[in-house]
Amino acid sequence: MEAKRSLGQNFFINRNLGEYIINTLKQIGTDTVIEIGPGMGFFTEKLLKSFPKVSAIEKDTQLANSLRESYPNLNIINEDFLDIDLNGIVEKDSMFFGSLPFNVSKPIIAKIIESKYFTRPSFFIVQKEVAEKYLYKEPYSVLSLNTAIYAQCKKIVDISPDSFKPKPNVHSSLISFTPNSRNIDSVEDIKQLIKLSFRQPRKNIHNNLRGTKYENILGKYSTFRPQQLSLDDYIQIYKYSL
Repeated sequence: MEAKRSLGQNFFINRNLGEYIINTLKQIGTDTVIEIGPGMGFFTEKLLKSFPKVSAIEKDTQLANSLRESYPNLNIINEDFLDIDLNGIVEKDSMFFGSLPFNVSKPIIAKIIESKYFTRPSFFIVQKEVAEKYLYKEPYSVLSLNTAIYAQCKKIVDISPDSFKPKPNVHSSLISFTPNSRNIDSVEDIKQLIKLSFRQPRKNIHNNLRGTKYENILGKYSTFRPQQLSLDDYIQIYKYSL
C-alpha cells in the first residue's frame, strides 16, 4: 500500500528499534493503549501482543479497513483524531502512542496533554527538530513553556530516516510526555502572557510587553529576552500583575 503524501504518511519499518520502543512502553504498567495513526499496523501488531486493551484511531479509510481485516478483534476508529470527542472513547489510565504525521503532530499532542484523559505517560514519534523544541530547557520556546504547564517531556531516542518507508527528509525522535504535578491557576492568562512575550523573540521582554498591563511590573525581568525566562518566571510576572 502506497503512502499518501497528502496525509503526511511515512510508515515505520525498523523491527529492532520497534521492539525497543514497545519494551519502553511496557514499562509504564498500564493495560490500555490508544494508538494514533497506526498506518499499516507495524506497531499495532506488537501492541496487541503486549497490552490487553488496544484501540487504534486511523483517519485513512483504506488503512482502517485493512487493519480490520488483519486484526478483527482490534477496536478501530476511522476518524481524524483532531475531530474526535474523547469522551466515551478513552478509558481511565490509558496511554497514548503514535508515530505521528509531522504536519499535525503538535495539535495532536496538545489535544492529549491538555485533556482530562492525560493521566499516564504517553509516547510519540515526531520530527527531531520539533522534539527538541518540546524539551524544557534554556533557550525556552513557546512550545516548551506551554507544554511544561501540563507535562514533563523527555527525548528517548533519535530515529534515522532509514526507519521509515518512504524515507522522510528529516530525522525523527521518540519523546515521552509525563503528567506533571504543577497546580497552576489562570492557565489561559499565563499562555497569553507567554505568547505576548515572544512577539519579537530577539527583543527583551519589556519591549514585547510594552502597552500591556505587564509593562511596568517586570522588575528584574525587564532586560531578559523571552527565551531566558522559565515557566516559573512567567508565573511570577503574572502574579505581580494581579
